[in-house]
Amino acid sequence: MYASPVFPSTPLCKASLDGRLVATLSAQTITVRSVVTLQVEHIVSLPSGLGPVTSLQWSPASTRLLVCAGESVHVFSATAVDGDFSAAIHSPLLPGEKATLARFGARDGEVLVCSPSGLKLAVFDLATATAVEIAHPKFHQSASVHRSYSVRPATAHLAVLTRRGGKDFVSIHHPVSRQVQKSWAVESVVDAQAVCWTPDGRWLMLWEAAAHGHQLVLYTADGQHFRTITGANLSDDPDAFLELGIRTCQPSPSSELCAIGDHSRGVVILQTDSWRKSAIFTHPVTIEPRDALHVWQEQLTISREGETVHTFQRATQPISPPGTPSDGKPMDTKPGCASLAFDASSTLLATRLDDAPGTIWIWDIVAAELRAVLVFHSVVTFAWHKHARELLLITAHSESRPGLSYLWDPLLPGPTPVVPDEFISARGSSVGAPAKAQISWINLDMDIPLALLSTPQQYRILSLGEGDEVPETWRGASKWDNAPPPKSNGGGFDPDISDTSMDDGAAVEDTFQFRKT
Repeated sequence: MYASPVFPSTPLCKASLDGRLVATLSAQTITVRSVVTLQVEHIVSLPSGLGPVTSLQWSPASTRLLVCAGESVHVFSATAVDGDFSAAIHSPLLPGEKATLARFGARDGEVLVCSPSGLKLAVFDLATATAVEIAHPKFHQSASVHRSYSVRPATAHLAVLTRRGGKDFVSIHHPVSRQVQKSWAVESVVDAQAVCWTPDGRWLMLWEAAAHGHQLVLYTADGQHFRTITGANLSDDPDAFLELGIRTCQPSPSSELCAIGDHSRGVVILQTDSWRKSAIFTHPVTIEPRDALHVWQEQLTISREGETVHTFQRATQPISPPGTPSDGKPMDTKPGCASLAFDASSTLLATRLDDAPGTIWIWDIVAAELRAVLVFHSVVTFAWHKHARELLLITAHSESRPGLSYLWDPLLPGPTPVVPDEFISARGSSVGAPAKAQISWINLDMDIPLALLSTPQQYRILSLGEGDEVPETWRGASKWDNAPPPKSNGGGFDPDISDTSMDDGAAVEDTFQFRKT
């Protein structure tokens, strides 16, 4: 595992959706750096008097950047190829409302702005400087606004979930003009929780609130009702209709499968060619390790330097995953599974029960069995790599070790810790304050997986390849062009750049060596 040179960062530091660029926003500029060459590709000068920036987002094709500041939204070119393009949208919201709920739409020239009060969803076309307003989007809070709309892959049709007069409605909008092509009331559902296209665009899904039982409503691409899946279709229990319903619904990247989690310990897998149940994965209360089922438990030890060392031991005896993690506070959690995701190949499914937030379960879809269980001391979340199959990034939410993450794939001897302190300064902006590090995937489609490690002051790009593998294009930006990469000395972070700051457009000398851990 290697890391790039250290680059200056800010709290707003994000990798592009295609994984080729990283943008950092400072007080006066946005600096865009290439992940491939590690060189600065573009610098955007921000307009004076912009005000506090609350959001930085990449466009779908990674050619533009969206900035939310106060009551306005700004879009800038992220590459020199797009020239010095810029656009400003002065929010058509109620007086005093902040434009915090702004997103790119189906393309780089489309922006969606939602009123925090839920009054309307405005779709702006930057090419024509026109807007289409959609009244009463159902969800209009920052954490849930994405459930109000969904863009159909390939064709870019926009499906929107609205609510008026105590009823839910779905509308499908033209991919260019955004005029309504079809709209209907959802008669069979009392309180719809989301609208979502499958990745292949064949189906439009909508599901009922859990309090009203199991209901997954399916529509064809042209808005025709196809089928409503109920508790009787998802369970063999004759009393399933009495149970709480769906918490989450996730189609696979291949669109051939759909996983449904509810308030039970089971996850249902549906085949989308028939929308019939193909498997039910039930999380056992007691796990019995065997040759085909690896159970890994995190072990904490203290080094001579007083640092906590994270290792994993394979369990040989039956275990029961703990409820509250050992370093966590008691939590008021709901039973069941609300966190699940397929890997890039659609052959593995990762799940987490809300009442056991420190345990991740890995299911083999083809064999229809549990393949691995990973037990941690902290509450954890997870994300599969978008392109590399069977590669999982796990993030621990620990106050004592912010940013601590782990890598897992079936061939590794347990999860491999990725400790931010080994790559980047652990000091924050004030004396004694730990840096709030984050590690996230860089979804570049290449043989060597990459991740972004960032704090409010610094960032590095991690190469997670085996042995000495790093992208060949990195070597021109390092000191070891004609020599093997230096090995880690096993200590802490070596180069001291605690005073590094954004220079508002000045080039940064990338002279720090790569290091290995």
